[in-house]
Amino acid sequence: MNNINKILGVILMLGSVFIATMERISIRVSAAIVEAGYASGGNNVPQFAQMNDNSTGLLVYFMFLVGFVLLVAGFPGSYKKNRNHAHTKEV
Repeated sequence: MNNINKILGVILMLGSVFIATMERISIRVSAAIVEAGYASGGNNVPQFAQMNDNSTGLLVYFMFLVGFVLLVAGFPGSYKKNRNHAHTKEV
């Protein structure tokens, strides 16, 4: 179960970074398309076509947090603690 938690944690963390990156790219591309449309007509770009960097949605932060918790939960307790409690049978 520990390995599954690690893998799911990494997948969720990378997925949240990927979603945030795609969101920022789409905002920049859409603003560039609007600017190019106005520039092709010889007009100046109106004020509403300026880039509006909205904050990232809460889903990205939630996915990153859940991924981090799963990644941390995937690592068991200390190795020394488990090693010291092992009993050896002497003959």
